[in-house]
Amino acid sequence: MKLEQLFYRGQIHACYQKAQEENNSSFAQQVIALYERYQLGNIPCYTAHEPQSVERADETYAEQDEVLAIRAIKDEQPFATRTRQLEELAHTGTDAERAQSFFTQAQLFLFAHHYSESVYCFLQAVNYNPNKAVYYGLAAQTMQRLDYTPFELLGYLERAIELDDKNARWYWNRSLILTELYKNLQHDAFLEQALIALEQAQSYCRDEQQSLRSAIENTVENMREYIF
Repeated sequence: MKLEQLFYRGQIHACYQKAQEENNSSFAQQVIALYERYQLGNIPCYTAHEPQSVERADETYAEQDEVLAIRAIKDEQPFATRTRQLEELAHTGTDAERAQSFFTQAQLFLFAHHYSESVYCFLQAVNYNPNKAVYYGLAAQTMQRLDYTPFELLGYLERAIELDDKNARWYWNRSLILTELYKNLQHDAFLEQALIALEQAQSYCRDEQQSLRSAIENTVENMREYIF
């Protein structure tokens, strides 16, 4: 795939690798400069391809069961005890346990609208276990609420898609970010790739994922203002 195509598709890491091989071109040099300016090399890379959890019809994953159980606790003391245990595990557990603890804490912060703390915990989850697509994907989804660059978001989504390449949500999120880049930079190639990513999201969205499909279809309708 050509360097430019990788860039406009939002495959930032793959684009950087190819740019290093073709660093005699001005476009390649711009890609390398952008990658280094935003420190995209700090985004972890997975160490193994493992089975990934499947998004359920209610837009949740198995990794979210713990936070749902914690939020169902109504009494203050048991809730405080459970969250304290969660925090302790983040310091004393195995890497996988620490990652899951941070992931659960991230969602608790997210439900409380503490977005900075939520993103911090999502990123810690990725650092401790870089082999779960849902960690990367929900990190990127939450980072959209804060002042992160589109290229940082795309870098995390790229990892999510590499690990779980038939997940409609990750393609939908990629489409949203590419659309924002098109709106900001007015470069048609971003819009073209946003539409392709949106088609992929529609294709991979399962029949029972009615809520996610509705969100994707709403994005399709919103895209009409750019293509008609």
